[in-house]
Amino acid sequence: MEKRHYIRLQNAVFYAYHGNHHEERRLGGKFYVDVEMETDFTEAAASDALAKTVNYADVYDLIQDIVTSDKFNLIETIAKKIADTILASFPIVTGVSPGMRKPGAPIKGVVDFVEVQVDEHR
Repeated sequence: MEKRHYIRLQNAVFYAYHGNHHEERRLGGKFYVDVEMETDFTEAAASDALAKTVNYADVYDLIQDIVTSDKFNLIETIAKKIADTILASFPIVTGVSPGMRKPGAPIKGVVDFVEVQVDEHR
């Protein structure tokens, strides 16, 4: 029987300096990140052992480092980097789907935010 278990981090908020326009990169803004990780945590649930699952505090730290340590033009780049890094860092994760929202995107119109989502699997 195939098992699919999910661990999600919802609405992590970071202040960073991303964007294609000079002012976005100079002034910065809030960015919101959601991540869904597909895994099998049967062993972790049976043993109640953190070592058998994904430590979501470590995932948060990884995401924070990616979002805040560099400047990117595109939120697409950041979401893809988050997906690739989670898959490389956590072998128990078989699939990952990060989404990134950018409120106040420089659009001539009314939108709450622009969002991208990546869906990667081994």
